[in-house]
Order: sequence, then C-alpha cells, then structure tokens
Amino acid sequence: MLVADIGGTNSRIGILKDREFLNIKVYPSKEHQNVYSIIERYFSEVFLENLPEKVYLAVAGPVFEDKAKLTNLGWEVSVKELKKKFNFKEVFLVNDLYGLALGSSFLSNKDLKTLKKGKTKKKFPRVFLAPGTGLGISVLIDEGIVLPSENGHTPFCPLKKEEYAFLEYLGTLNEEKCWEKALSGKAVSLWYQFYFNQTLSPEEIFNLAKKGEEKALKIVETMLELLGRKTSELALTFLPEGGIYLTGGLIAGLKEFLAKNNFLDKFLTGYFNNPKMDFLLERFPIKLITHPYPVLLGALAILRNR
Repeated sequence: MLVADIGGTNSRIGILKDREFLNIKVYPSKEHQNVYSIIERYFSEVFLENLPEKVYLAVAGPVFEDKAKLTNLGWEVSVKELKKKFNFKEVFLVNDLYGLALGSSFLSNKDLKTLKKGKTKKKFPRVFLAPGTGLGISVLIDEGIVLPSENGHTPFCPLKKEEYAFLEYLGTLNEEKCWEKALSGKAVSLWYQFYFNQTLSPEEIFNLAKKGEEKALKIVETMLELLGRKTSELALTFLPEGGIYLTGGLIAGLKEFLAKNNFLDKFLTGYFNNPKMDFLLERFPIKLITHPYPVLLGALAILRNR
C-alpha cells in the first residue's frame, strides 16, 4: 500500500508492507503543483517491482464525498482522479488529523512523552492538537470513531492588550483572524514581525532561541502559553479522559524547550488559566507524540478494521 501524509509544508510518502513503513521520502509540498505530482515524483524516484494497488492519502484539509481541498495549499484531490491517474483499485482519502486519531492505538509508550499526568485511566475520548503549517484538531470519540474538524479557523480569542493589538495587526496584513494565525509555524513568524518589525522564518527564530537570544525566547514563551490555552479550551470542550495528544511541526520546534521546567511552566500557566476549573483540567493527561510519522499510522488502523 502507498501511504502519504500531505501537509502544507512537507509531504511524507512511502510504502506500507507487513505493518512496516518502507522507503519513506519527505518532499517540500510547495515544490509541486498538486498531490498527483508528488505521487508521480515518488514513483519516479523509488524502484518498485509492482506499483501498489491501494493508497492511503491523508491531507491537510476537509474531506467530503471522496474529495478534499488542502486548506493552505489550495490544492484539490479526488478519489476518482487518483484511480484514473494511477490505476489504484482502492483509495482511502482522509483528513490528516482523522488519520492521526484513527492510528493512535498503534502508538507505544516509547512514542509518547508525558507533559502532565492525569487522574483518569480511561482510554476515550482523546483530543489531538497538531499545530504545523496550520492548526489541526480532531477527537477520537471511541475506537474507530473520529470527529475531524477545522477548529483552527475559529476566531482567536485575545486575553491581553498586546494580543488585541496582534489581532489588529493580522487585519492590516489581510490575514485570517483565527487561532491558526496565532498558533502555528506561520504564527511564529507573524508574532516576531508584530513585536520586532522583522521577518524571520520559524526555523531561524527557534535556532536563535536555542542560543538564548532574548527576542526569539519571547516568541517561544508566547507560543507555549497560547499552546497551553488552546489545549485548555479543547480539554473543557471535549473532557478528554483518554488524554490530549500534541504533535506537528510547531511542537517539534518547541519540544526541546518543553523539556525544561521554566518553559514547561509557561505551557502549564496557559493550560491552567481558569482557576475555577483546575479540578477538572487536572484530570486529563497531556502527551507529546514523538513517533516520526504518526499520521501514517492511520493506514494500519484502516487495514485492521477491514
């Protein structure tokens, strides 16, 4: 089976055989015109005795009626066109956070790092929060039952004077005034522009922060507090006694900082921002996903459930 996770920044594509991922390639998404050209490139670069007849395709955008639109790339993809172009007999086209939630039962303890212990041993529901190019969110209600969402596009709710100013700044840039623009890879650069009137990439900002540069550290602290607040919002919305799971490109950039108590405290300050509800927020464990291809695990779940 061909498996692919098509994100706004990077696309991961490989082969699933005997429950093992093989020949994984990572391509910058914007080097391509569409999903089909990524698959074509992969087939041209990787020798396969026989082309796969099945494909699992997880994309960063909503999926309806066997069609998907990738929100931050503007691409469209359909089951019909995939079958026509590549002679696939079976196509499993899913939202990326749907695939992440579906495949989460294949995560082992070594694929997870606990940020906050919980007070419940229930398995469900679970919430998945993945800030990357965008801000993906889904809920695993029970085994095999997933509620995908586009919650990252809901309006950002400022609580501080500078956050109200940031919201106005987004307006001057004709940017969407949503959570995705406040908490994502792109948001790292937007906050830096807002505070310091200078444009740097998220990678440049994180590298400066690792060297102790004060302005970059301010952005890291902003991201951690907002991550905590968004996690808290989802906790109170879904009461996820199975836990809250964090992954995505932004989380990868913050991982090193979350290992240090002073930065972890910033995240927890954001999470416990409503003292009235601490008794409830304490119940839910929060875990970091460290598996390199967690979205691709959804393919294992689909094959198991057939």
